[in-house]
Amino acid sequence: MQNETASTAFLKYGSVYRNCIQEQDATLICQIKRVPAQQALSQFLQFSCDTYIEVQSGIGVLLVSEDPEHLPIEEFGMNHRIHIRPHVYFGLVATTSELVVHLYTQSDYQLDAITLSTPYEFRPMLPRIRIRNILGYYYRIRTPGYVFKGEEHPFFELTYVDTGILHTEVDGVSYTLSEKDLIIYGPGQFHSQHTDDQTVSYVTIMFNMENICPELPEDWYSVLCNRVFPYNRKIYTLIKTLVQESSTGAPYTDSLMHCLLTETVIRLLQGIYVEPTVRPSSVVRQNYQEELFDRILAYVDSKMYEPLTVADICQQFSLSRSTLQLLFKNAVNQSPKKYISDIKLEKSCQLLRENKYTISEISLKLGYSSIHYFSNAFNQKYHISPSEYAKRIY
Repeated sequence: MQNETASTAFLKYGSVYRNCIQEQDATLICQIKRVPAQQALSQFLQFSCDTYIEVQSGIGVLLVSEDPEHLPIEEFGMNHRIHIRPHVYFGLVATTSELVVHLYTQSDYQLDAITLSTPYEFRPMLPRIRIRNILGYYYRIRTPGYVFKGEEHPFFELTYVDTGILHTEVDGVSYTLSEKDLIIYGPGQFHSQHTDDQTVSYVTIMFNMENICPELPEDWYSVLCNRVFPYNRKIYTLIKTLVQESSTGAPYTDSLMHCLLTETVIRLLQGIYVEPTVRPSSVVRQNYQEELFDRILAYVDSKMYEPLTVADICQQFSLSRSTLQLLFKNAVNQSPKKYISDIKLEKSCQLLRENKYTISEISLKLGYSSIHYFSNAFNQKYHISPSEYAKRIY
């Protein structure tokens, strides 16, 4: 999070105050205006006595340092009234359309203005990419031996494998996507797909995406293409949520889907650019919990076609019920029981789409005690009966 001038981190440079400066306390020496275009600072000011900044309009960031040529420059969100200690160098940048401040100090002040050999670049909080529109989104089930001879188009296409193995060729290079793998085809890339001897289900999302940050090169998206992204729990959760939201019909669903897809792309980019580092013990513990949770999810998936209880999971992983509840709460904001129910119902939707089994067979296959219990659970989650869901598809 960004520090403010009201935080303890600012105390070595100054403080904030409540009441406006009176004439007998200090003299107004100037009014300073800043606009967002002035975000590369080459000059910092230093006064020999206490200095007071009072914001008249707008929002900005205060840059401070004891020696900006040799020591770090720190950034602080500005409160309305700021006191700066003597001999502290400072500069101002605007984050709104205009920032206007009054600067007060003693009448006998001495001013030192230092010009940096390399201007300090303030990086505002701006989006770098934008999903302009989602052109299509499909859940596809391909039978064994399926062959798509290929196409190219002027937009992006994301393919996320839900179950099975999908083979794809992009501009003459072959890739294999296993379950929970993901690939993005770039604009103008010719790509084909085929399956082996098993059914494959996958999500396809076609979209236009653009760079809205002039600092990025024009081929910024190339790092996303021509690579297979392996299973990642955050990506899995995002895709799963996007698929679920696409069928709710709730208000603002389209906006939420844009947000989920944007976060998916950003998470993929972060995974490419963020270098692994030595982590503190608290993060190592978090990493262990994430790995444990991934193993629990894999176990739940492996027991998809069996009756599975919370007690079974606790016994398998030597966990107390409260620890398991907390683990699920932190990871997916759900109880273990609700997660097991949801994952089985999602599987039932896939089986209904495949049209290989009757509703009774699906209920039995997924370990439900009765078709009545299965239908009630399905209706409660999707607000439609399994038979009506199957009719809508076919």
